[in-house]
Amino acid sequence: MKFSILTPSYNTGKYIERAIQSVLAQSYRDWEHIIVDGGSTDATLDVLRKYPHLHWSSSPDKGQSDAMNKAFAQSTGDLIIYLNADDELKPDALRLFADSFNSHPEADMVVADLEINHSGTANINVPSINLRQVLNYWPCIFPANPVSYAYKRKLQDNIGKFPVHNHYTMDYWFLLRAFLKGKVVKEGFVAGTFHFDGTNKSADPANSQKWLKRVRDQFLSRYFYYPEVAKFWIRLKKGFMFRLK
Repeated sequence: MKFSILTPSYNTGKYIERAIQSVLAQSYRDWEHIIVDGGSTDATLDVLRKYPHLHWSSSPDKGQSDAMNKAFAQSTGDLIIYLNADDELKPDALRLFADSFNSHPEADMVVADLEINHSGTANINVPSINLRQVLNYWPCIFPANPVSYAYKRKLQDNIGKFPVHNHYTMDYWFLLRAFLKGKVVKEGFVAGTFHFDGTNKSADPANSQKWLKRVRDQFLSRYFYYPEVAKFWIRLKKGFMFRLK
């Protein structure tokens, strides 16, 4: 199985080399690394030019979701991982993902644990793959970063493109649909590191909660005819009416 590692980028020169090096360090060798840059004006392109193995482009785009869609359209791998420019894979991540897909050929997605590095302090995030739990979006118990999961390309073909107007919670948008429509397997290894330094888009909890709620509520309206979604919707409405009494 071939992995496509897809990285959206914009003015990420101070840390994108760490992400590139984490792919080069993989013990599993069948992969391609595609970087779609939004027209960076810092040192990003200088870094990219140092690595001839990369498939990269740089031009203005409509934001991260647009770059993710462009990267996927260029990809040729059987399995997809989105690696943000400021994060990194653990050296055995691809091998462990491949082993899991070989052990679970029915799986559309494999979710692993995630190391979250808060400005030098690391802890392990163990995400849920239960749709009902993930619909309760706060606190975050879904995979907090796409470096902790890999999936078959047919899953994204089935779900469709990331919405380009969503600049904050496109991962959650995708995961809700993946957990509803796909067969998801949870594994206990740590796949990568999410570097959280306070400048990330998710560092603003009020804005994050606003966008998560918007995505969750749109999902409930769109897929209410699925029994699991309908049950959650009914429980949510009953809870709301109870609070009004």
